[in-house]
Amino acid sequence: MICCLNPKCEKPLNPDTNKFCQQCGTRLILLRQRFKMVRLLGKGMFGNTYLAEDRDNLLEPCVVKQLICQAQGTEESQTVVEPFLQEAEQLRRLKKNRHIPSILAYFEENHIPYLVQEYIDGQDLQQVIESQGPFKENQVQALLLELLPVLQTIHDQGVIHRDLKPAHIMRQHEDGKLVLVGFCVSKQINLSKLKQTESVRENASYAPPEVLTVDKVLPGSDLYSLGASCVHLLTGVAPYALPLQDNEAWVDHWHQHLPQPISAELHMVLQKLLQTKISARYASALDVRKDVRALAKGTPRSQSNTNKPSAQPAQSHPPLPSPRSEAKGKPPPPPKPSLPTFQAEVVKVDPQGQVTHRQKRDIVCLHEDLGKGVTLDLVHIPSGRFSMGSPPNEKQRQPTEGPQHIVALSEFYLGRYPVTQAQWRLVAALPKIKRNIEAQPSTFSGDHRPVEGISWFDGVEFCSRLSQLTGKDYHLPSEAEWEYACRAESKTPFAFGETLTTEIANYDGATAYGKEPVGRCRQQTTAVGKFLANRYGLYDMHGNVWEWCADHWHGNYGNAPIDGSCWQDQFFFACVLRGGAWNTPAMSCRSAARIWEAASEQSNHIGFRVACSIVQPGTP
Repeated sequence: MICCLNPKCEKPLNPDTNKFCQQCGTRLILLRQRFKMVRLLGKGMFGNTYLAEDRDNLLEPCVVKQLICQAQGTEESQTVVEPFLQEAEQLRRLKKNRHIPSILAYFEENHIPYLVQEYIDGQDLQQVIESQGPFKENQVQALLLELLPVLQTIHDQGVIHRDLKPAHIMRQHEDGKLVLVGFCVSKQINLSKLKQTESVRENASYAPPEVLTVDKVLPGSDLYSLGASCVHLLTGVAPYALPLQDNEAWVDHWHQHLPQPISAELHMVLQKLLQTKISARYASALDVRKDVRALAKGTPRSQSNTNKPSAQPAQSHPPLPSPRSEAKGKPPPPPKPSLPTFQAEVVKVDPQGQVTHRQKRDIVCLHEDLGKGVTLDLVHIPSGRFSMGSPPNEKQRQPTEGPQHIVALSEFYLGRYPVTQAQWRLVAALPKIKRNIEAQPSTFSGDHRPVEGISWFDGVEFCSRLSQLTGKDYHLPSEAEWEYACRAESKTPFAFGETLTTEIANYDGATAYGKEPVGRCRQQTTAVGKFLANRYGLYDMHGNVWEWCADHWHGNYGNAPIDGSCWQDQFFFACVLRGGAWNTPAMSCRSAARIWEAASEQSNHIGFRVACSIVQPGTP
């Protein structure tokens, strides 16, 4: 049999001998003289999906996605076709991922865009529900734990699925793994026109409200669709088919249709996924996974976006006994475990680079055991506000460092040092999350030297593996977090004062920044912790290696976040580096200095350090 490619044809299946469709009269063809449509697999919000045979590959089955194009055959159609081809190329760059079908081809034929992907031999979850009935809570938890890292992977690459629903989640017959299919790869589709058909109305019920404004589709839109899919799995009823009650939207009463109750914690997770405002949803798939992992372990984290009462939020320091309670004769609460500390020597220098002040400070520090006698030290960074960027009168200030703006941050933990080569090797040996990383990427060898030759994607992978190992939220610091921690309450160009010397940092001192003497260039990295710490107990924030931040590059701070969060875009090429390096002058080591590199750049002056969301006192 051969399938008609007219997207409006109601009975597209025809005998092989037919040259024209017996239903609509459309000529029956092989796409590119290669792909024969065998049958229609489904109609989605953004086009039809067909099972096909690849005539150039021994009739190997494949899947062809046909994109709906409202302006088919006109010049206006290029506003859809060109972005489609660009986004298909971006999806292709996800490369081999066992949870995402490989792209075999993408092209335009007769003014209609097509995407060809490998065929997945399995059963989609829509079919599973129809044959086996609604899922149990533990099944949905397991599904989320497997699927959320996949979503994080595609979002990290700037790809949004945009049509997520049970019919686009496949369970492979061979190994039982979940695979995401049905990607939509054009943001130029006019959804208000698509809503005219019954098929699209049904599929659109999984989509969040903002999807009607095509330029606002973000990773959070996929998270909403994931929540809607979970509702379908748990109730056995698609969102559009849930009975209305007092004209309320289905998101307000879906829980009333559960065949069996679910835990309050899972209900809270789903409600946060289904928030109407995208800003009220989870910030990332990784954040959802943290809550689901805690739920699966029986230790749910408190949720901030719910009407239900939640547990007291965790504190980073043991609370002091209340004097009022003691005055009334009430016993103080039992003490919580004290956090380990270390002493750091902190200095201030004058404009000539001479040390004018020395102080010993006790620094709160957590130790993450990576095994084989290697630990990762994390320093507590208190909450606070600071002026981000450089003032107009700062020497050698760059336009990219402004405008200055006030940022308020919550407390967090940051690596005491840049990640070392010993730490890198241990984490690189852990199971892959999204990409392979090289065990020995550095040019300058030494267990206690910072790892270098690291791309931004490598740093993200390291954090993902470390998060999976520890159950904590490790990530690259946001640019605001990095500068706040680097300044450590200082307002001068450097945390140590108005200038820098090669006696207190590793950089190219052949050119003086201020009135300090000319220094030297060591021509290589140095062991972490060799020089002095800043007021927060952080080492090597000035010099040694440039450090990746989570943010994608923006040329200035116009519209930058003011809450310390990272600033990322749906599509990106370059990311932010901070701190200067062994081969840069002092001006590049200033607290406000920032540059960009391609996210794939790997150089012997680029490394990173990790940040971690706040954890319970005494947590190892």
